[in-house]
Amino acid sequence: MKKNKGMAYAVLAIAFVLLNVIAFAVPTAKTATFWIAYVFTAVAFASQIAIWQFAFNDADTLKSKFLGIPLISVGITYLIVQIIAFAVFMTLPLTASWIAIVVCALILGISAICLIGTETGREEINRVEEKVEKKVFYIKSLQVDIEMLVSTETDADIKAELTKLAEKIRFSDPMSNEALADLEAEIADKIKELKTAENKSAIITVLDSLITEQNKKAKLLK
Repeated sequence: MKKNKGMAYAVLAIAFVLLNVIAFAVPTAKTATFWIAYVFTAVAFASQIAIWQFAFNDADTLKSKFLGIPLISVGITYLIVQIIAFAVFMTLPLTASWIAIVVCALILGISAICLIGTETGREEINRVEEKVEKKVFYIKSLQVDIEMLVSTETDADIKAELTKLAEKIRFSDPMSNEALADLEAEIADKIKELKTAENKSAIITVLDSLITEQNKKAKLLK
């Protein structure tokens, strides 16, 4: 990762050097319009470093690196558009300076809005995935608890009921809602009670009913 980042910065530096060579080698008037466009272009180059650092900040997993790519894409698009604008103003140095200011400011502003929107989307994806992971863990935990009971149960009928219950939990909807917190807590309590209960069949029946209720309400709340 560090090697790739270093190569990316090297490419960026080379591109900036080439831009300067072309900008100052081409015999064109260095008017206010030229310098305005040049400064905005230099800012676009410098901003790439900040954007790349932010996009891959604490990106220690493949998923986090992948989610940073849209930010990089927006940043590069911004740079390319700004370079094109600079090329236009360099070839038309007598253009009114206010036009260069307005055009370059619009490019910068629209790019900033796109970057903010992209980052907001990335944060929302992370939030939803964290929520899903917690719910999946909840279901998996319940399933494991029941499967452990299955492995230690000696009564064949109870064992069959527990196995059926484990399968029902396995295929339960992992997506939930805060409104179902009490119901989920009741299910967890019933499973704890099941571990030491004498009349396991009755508790299994209650659990089966509670899980059915949880699945139906989860579907309604989507």
